[in-house]
Amino acid sequence: MNYRQWKKNYKKRYGVNPPASIDKRKQRKAAARALNVLANTDFSEALNRAAENIASGLANIMRTLGSTCDRAGTVCRNVAENIQPLEIRGNIFSWDIRKYGTCHYAVYEKNALGGADELRAITYSEAAAEKIAEILRADQLEYVRHTKPERIQKRQGAADALTAVFKAACETGGFEQ
Repeated sequence: MNYRQWKKNYKKRYGVNPPASIDKRKQRKAAARALNVLANTDFSEALNRAAENIASGLANIMRTLGSTCDRAGTVCRNVAENIQPLEIRGNIFSWDIRKYGTCHYAVYEKNALGGADELRAITYSEAAAEKIAEILRADQLEYVRHTKPERIQKRQGAADALTAVFKAACETGGFEQ
């Protein structure tokens, strides 16, 4: 029996045209249309967009991870500095943050020997300027630590103050041993 007769008999028997689930001709036509759409589709744009989205996602994850690690490093460095800070004997350089124009901040290297302050960086954010100054201080400390370790000394001010407070508290009976 040919397709036309099969379709006519189905309609006479059930009152409707056959659904696509049992109509092989409709299934073949749908598959051919889908294949035609796939053949004419340009996947390079979609792949480029997907690659850009993946790259931007990874960049955002790395930025977040970097800022988190940066904050953790700053916290650890601050704790270490408060417990037993390091300083360079005979240090002639220090860094200062000043407003530069209306919306910028500048990091200046100050020379204690009377030399002129030297501009080192300009940024839009005061926090960024403070971070730059902190990095410059740490870099100078590391440089001196590697080249002239005898100039590095530990400041005992904070540790001595904590010891004195503890001794005074013990003497007055604030703490029992």
